[in-house]
Amino acid sequence: MEATRPPGSVFRNRAFALFWASQSVSFLGTQITYVALPLTAVVVLHATPMEAGLLGALESLPFLLFGLFVGVLVDRRARRPLLITANLVRFAALAWIPVAYALDILTIPQLLAVTFLVGVMTVFFEIAYMSYLPGLVGRDRLMEANGRLQASASTAEVAGPGIAGGLIGVLSAPVVIAIDAVSYLISALALTRMPADQAPKPDADAEGRQSVWASLREGFALVGRNPLLRWCTVAVFFLSLSFSSVMAVYFLYLIREAGLSSTVVGLIVAVGSVGGLVGALLSERFIGWLGVGPTLIAAVALPGIGFLLLATVDGNSLGAAVLAAVATFIGFFGIPVWDVTVISFRQAITPEHLQGRVNATVRSLSWGTLALGSLMGGALATALGLRETVVLSAIGLFVPSLIVLLSPVRRMRRLPEESDDTPAEPSPVAANPS
Repeated sequence: MEATRPPGSVFRNRAFALFWASQSVSFLGTQITYVALPLTAVVVLHATPMEAGLLGALESLPFLLFGLFVGVLVDRRARRPLLITANLVRFAALAWIPVAYALDILTIPQLLAVTFLVGVMTVFFEIAYMSYLPGLVGRDRLMEANGRLQASASTAEVAGPGIAGGLIGVLSAPVVIAIDAVSYLISALALTRMPADQAPKPDADAEGRQSVWASLREGFALVGRNPLLRWCTVAVFFLSLSFSSVMAVYFLYLIREAGLSSTVVGLIVAVGSVGGLVGALLSERFIGWLGVGPTLIAAVALPGIGFLLLATVDGNSLGAAVLAAVATFIGFFGIPVWDVTVISFRQAITPEHLQGRVNATVRSLSWGTLALGSLMGGALATALGLRETVVLSAIGLFVPSLIVLLSPVRRMRRLPEESDDTPAEPSPVAANPS
């Protein structure tokens, strides 16, 4: 990949630099809301545990409900207008929370409705942006562009919660959510200055006659018959299932089972977020050193190693805290490496007119599985215990690595070129054993 990429940084592309800057602002706002929204529900509105759980579920449920159909729409429309509309709706929805709080009319049902609406718009934005990016930067820049975006997201994960805590102490949780609302408005305005794109229509007559269900089948068919897409998608399912399972009990395990204080746990999470940031920044280098296939195998094995190490933590001591921090760093390090690599790979191999449906298929599966994994983690913890759940979930995290190891993906050394005929086996370029 390094040999074919044009010289210079992707930031020399002014359109991408603007997109990255606006997304970086939005990422930070999202992390602030990640803290402020549940605090609004629990502290301000005195939500019950069931209401708090429902609030969390509504964030990812729209991917399961609407993701596939949004993918069809994305492949039939220009992507930039969808991105702008999604951000404007998210701005308006989140802005309602501080307004309703100021008017003393904010309720739990309103909070749930806003969360669900923002989740629906996030489905539109995520699928549309992943389909828009290849045309914006070119397929030879996908790895670098996705790495920069993932690095910004990881930086926001490190800084956002701390900033949110400080702001909530000065203001209040509902008012702080206004910051996230404004970040979406900034992103929408920035997108209006981005290059316009056209709706991808390889065959206008056939596309016009094709039903929604036929369009869905076309996206599924590409994922199913291309071994590279198929095996990466299967691996994503098991990765999401096991990772969400361990994260469902992560805080309870460290506080109740390991005996660490909540302040120490906060510092451990911050160290883990730094691991995610470092992974995002180094993902492209790993591709250059190892190649796509080996990078994916190693990246998806690291969470299993990290969380197995986490299962050995016991006692409220400096040594236990350091061990938990190292384990979390390792566990979080591999996820962005996997994300950057596999998203860039999927974007590179998928024909332009199928980007929306293929991205929607994988995204709906991975995000929809998060809710299932959380339920599985809770059930395992209830039946077996917290430490046992961490161990079993960590073992499950080795499954996706094994899947990639046994698939044709392991032979890939660099991103493949776009293929309109979706070959049944990896091309020699994509699977160069050297």
